[in-house]
Amino acid sequence: MRILSRYIGRTVLTHTLMVMAVLLAIYFFITLMDELAYVGQGRYSILGALQYALMLLPRQIYELFPLVALLGGMLGLGTLASSNELTVIRAAGVSVRRIMLAVMQTALLLMLAVALIGELVAPQLEQQARMMRAQAISQNVSLNVKGGLWVRDGDTYISVRHLLPQGVAHDITLYVFDTGQRLLEMVQAREAVYAGGQWTLHQVMRSRIDHAGVATGALEQLPWQTSLTPEVISVAALQPDKLSIAELAGYVDYTRSNSLDARGYELALWTRVVAPFAAGGMMLLAVPFIFGSLRSVSIGLRITVGGLLGIGFHLFNGVFGRIALVYDLSPLLSAIVPTVIVYGLWWGLMRRVQ
Repeated sequence: MRILSRYIGRTVLTHTLMVMAVLLAIYFFITLMDELAYVGQGRYSILGALQYALMLLPRQIYELFPLVALLGGMLGLGTLASSNELTVIRAAGVSVRRIMLAVMQTALLLMLAVALIGELVAPQLEQQARMMRAQAISQNVSLNVKGGLWVRDGDTYISVRHLLPQGVAHDITLYVFDTGQRLLEMVQAREAVYAGGQWTLHQVMRSRIDHAGVATGALEQLPWQTSLTPEVISVAALQPDKLSIAELAGYVDYTRSNSLDARGYELALWTRVVAPFAAGGMMLLAVPFIFGSLRSVSIGLRITVGGLLGIGFHLFNGVFGRIALVYDLSPLLSAIVPTVIVYGLWWGLMRRVQ
């Protein structure tokens, strides 16, 4: 029985990896074509565009996995059904439940691998890729992300402790040097907001240094003239769905402690926690389709049905999350509902098969 389970699992795994490879190749090509429009700006070359597209692949693996799991499960079991191997297996007394357990063992291994990629590899690589791209395109700006975000803009060194989307930064410190690298001025601000084509610092403490000593003053607002734009500085402020669970948890704590709206980050946090279970449900969903309504149809139709279901789940998951934010629903409930629907559909179809 173990040999049979390994054979079923290996077949499903092989087809899942094949589907992943095909979809990754498509997404890589699309990303590369988009990046070619920026080649030639600053130091951004074709080699840089290739490197950027490659560094985004782990993120795409994580995002595509629910769709890939469904398609891989359908194609793997569909191949066994087309060659009548499933018929022989069932005739030997192996139940649908046993076959489903073999599929689930493969799904668990894939879920673990993809979860590790999504948490440990994808966020860091994507952040580095965006930094590299911004640095190559914007020649007058150098960036570093260790210890928060450090940015050099001419003779000014900028430290940003917390970055938020939509042109907002918190806990900013500016160090202004002269041509001899002597510190002339230090500006600390609680918040920086980009509007009307320029930055404005809020709740500012400004210290100027000269031969007479240090002069310190507090300002409510201060215009900040810099070549940085939100597009450049926000490369380290990835959207909530681009962050790891640990980073999201940190941002939720930060936004709550500063009386900011944390719902978007909470929704992204719970969505990432639930995502592996959603992918497992999508792979399980292949079992009743193969033993039920799709057992005698062509591979092309299976791919079409699987693709439509996977895309439908992705769209519903995104739309439902945004609706939940608009109507102030619980982020945890909003993240769970689409996955519960997947398992509910699987359960209903399995009852018809059995």
